[in-house]
Amino acid sequence: MSLAPDPEATPYTVRARCLACDDLSPEPEPSESITAQHERAQRWCTRHAARDHADGRHFRFAATVTLRWRVTPAEDIGPAAL
Repeated sequence: MSLAPDPEATPYTVRARCLACDDLSPEPEPSESITAQHERAQRWCTRHAARDHADGRHFRFAATVTLRWRVTPAEDIGPAAL
């Protein structure tokens, strides 16, 4: 079997999540480079932290980078597993 980026999917996405309220940064544009997506997520964090929230300011965030892969069997491996 081989593992490679999924040619039918967006190759990667970078998003940020506020740890105080679980808000997510916007879905990135598929045409953006991974660096541009990272910078967009960082800008979202600073804008979100600058807002006044009912429970106070939010200063803690998590970033998630998602890479989409596909496994290609070297030969027919039988019925699909459920």
